[in-house]
Amino acid sequence: MSAGEAWLPEGGVFVTGKPLTDIWAPAGLRWRDQLAAHLHGPLRNPCLRFVRKDRSQYDLDNLVYPVVAVSGCGACESIWAFVEQGDPEGVHVREAVPPAPPQGDKTVSVYIARPSRSAVAHRPAVPELETIAAFGNDESIGMALQFDARDVPVGELSFEGPIKSLVDDLTPLFGQRMIAGRLLAKDYRVRELRITRGCAPGLAGVTVTLWYLQ
Repeated sequence: MSAGEAWLPEGGVFVTGKPLTDIWAPAGLRWRDQLAAHLHGPLRNPCLRFVRKDRSQYDLDNLVYPVVAVSGCGACESIWAFVEQGDPEGVHVREAVPPAPPQGDKTVSVYIARPSRSAVAHRPAVPELETIAAFGNDESIGMALQFDARDVPVGELSFEGPIKSLVDDLTPLFGQRMIAGRLLAKDYRVRELRITRGCAPGLAGVTVTLWYLQ
């Protein structure tokens, strides 16, 4: 292991505790402390499998953020994450580069030439998505975000980074439903997430691919 790399036993580690998304609330701070006790350096290609035993709807990127925030957002070169229902609760952490997304009739891919790089309020709709139909209804799906440029901060999952703004812009693909009196994107359908960069250096776009999970 070279200096500056995360220490993980062979096969990774399982950090017990309910994975949370609000890293500034008291419970979220305790979850960060639990993660920090097991992660002793930056994760470059984190592969994260989250397990929760409730049926709450949550965005997978929000579960990932506390882990990469503890290990170092700037070190991430790729992200591969899953979420499933089960017990005991926690997250299995290891290093692995995500594979290319599947292809075929049960997938959809959209190339966005100029994705938003931060969460700017009232930004215009993405032209490539203006006439696209939602991908399915309520099925669980996988999503790959393949960025062209090498310098995209894929680990910056806060509102200041490119991932959250892009996911928000993909509402036409996810579809929408009324939740607590508000019409919101069904991005909770994403149960596997693959984020890579450097796919076409010299360009500045992103290829978004969705597929159905078993």
